[in-house]
Amino acid sequence: MISLFILSILSFDTILNVPELKRAHYGITIVDLKRDSLIYDYNGDKLFIPASNMKIITTAAALSLLGKDFQHKTLLYLRGTIMGKKLYGDVILQGGGDPYFNLDNLERFINKIKALGITEITGGIFVVDDYFTDERLPVGWSWHYLDAKYAPEISALSLNKNVVSVRIRPTSVGELANVVIFPQTGYIKLISRMKTSLDSEKIIIYRKPEENTIIVDGEINIKSARDINVAVKDPGMFAGEYFKERLITCGVKITNPVRRIKSYEVFIEHSQPIVIDSILSPNLLQIINDINTESENLYAEILLKTLGACIYKEGSFDAGINVVKSFLNNCGVDTANVSIFDGSGLSKHNLLSPHTLIAVLKFMYESGLYREFCNSLPEPNKGTLKGRFNGFSDTLRAKTGLIHAASCLSGYLKINTQEYAFSMFFNNFTCPTKKILQIQEQFLRAFAEEARKHSTEKLFGPVEVMHQ
Repeated sequence: MISLFILSILSFDTILNVPELKRAHYGITIVDLKRDSLIYDYNGDKLFIPASNMKIITTAAALSLLGKDFQHKTLLYLRGTIMGKKLYGDVILQGGGDPYFNLDNLERFINKIKALGITEITGGIFVVDDYFTDERLPVGWSWHYLDAKYAPEISALSLNKNVVSVRIRPTSVGELANVVIFPQTGYIKLISRMKTSLDSEKIIIYRKPEENTIIVDGEINIKSARDINVAVKDPGMFAGEYFKERLITCGVKITNPVRRIKSYEVFIEHSQPIVIDSILSPNLLQIINDINTESENLYAEILLKTLGACIYKEGSFDAGINVVKSFLNNCGVDTANVSIFDGSGLSKHNLLSPHTLIAVLKFMYESGLYREFCNSLPEPNKGTLKGRFNGFSDTLRAKTGLIHAASCLSGYLKINTQEYAFSMFFNNFTCPTKKILQIQEQFLRAFAEEARKHSTEKLFGPVEVMHQ
């Protein structure tokens, strides 16, 4: 039986029966979590591109299966013998999937080596990143954003979120602008034709496909300054090459090239490696907070591969997806009716229904991790809800989702003592996305107003939801 606010049918129809949605595809489901009853349902079983609402499922699965205290670890090994100031052997940098591993962490490793008095490494710098499989991008990511900061390659050895910053500064009108990369590294080739303009600005910046060559062109206004992050190719080798460059800058002689080896190769030499330092990531609770509040795609994909590595001993996208589908089965979802190709929602091959999101939200509500999970979702005017639901008087926690022609919003709503889960998917619209965001907000505000107006006994009645 479908229950609905009887007095609100007209107001909901007014919100949804607008020209912008005439040819669009949308579905909305709201459930009362305490009473386990369906309050509103329109196209709730239809399939939609979920965009970043996929992150709700990925983070829920990770929190449930890995636990809130799970951490990734990055290891620094020495292999060989130190005689005098010379290391007769190798330095090994092994990634364990930490998406937070940054330039300061790498400097700590460098200082650890310097503290041992080493001024020469006769072997080389080895990187180990096979905690994850070699595939660095999921199926269904569009080619045109593969150099964007929000779509970096996935590696078990990440550094600086797998991006470099292209820093553009004006000089004199008509002259070439000052363009540099940070961190400075020979691993990235920069070609800049950017000029300084008196009153116009047009910035063209891209990385060549399958290369680490960044092209910068166009004009920058003389009163402007721009820092633009660009994703690198092969993050593991980027980390290794930059590590070697920094060691050389700090006075350590290294002549051999950086090499990638497998984890089993760390232990096959006569000299056994010694861990001289390690860095732990923040715990999983912090990771999912960042994923859901700031919609961090890199972190979500790393979690997906981590699920595969931990549960099936294979850090691949496929293994992670199989773990997620198994989790969905536990939530009561028939996975024959879902299509999942990544963990972040950037893939347009993903297909989910509002009912699937509701099943996950309900599962987490009934789990012992509800409070932690709910609090990982942004509240009004925070994270990806910045500028939205201002002045909303009820408790709202919701994950946004946005790619071309897809805008979604799912989460929890508490009105007085009643607690609800909702999922709203809008696909295939041609109007400005801002209009869809307004419709989502108007709908939830109307729902909340009706819930506040009436007691539970007066709210519900059997009503079929029918839209023409």
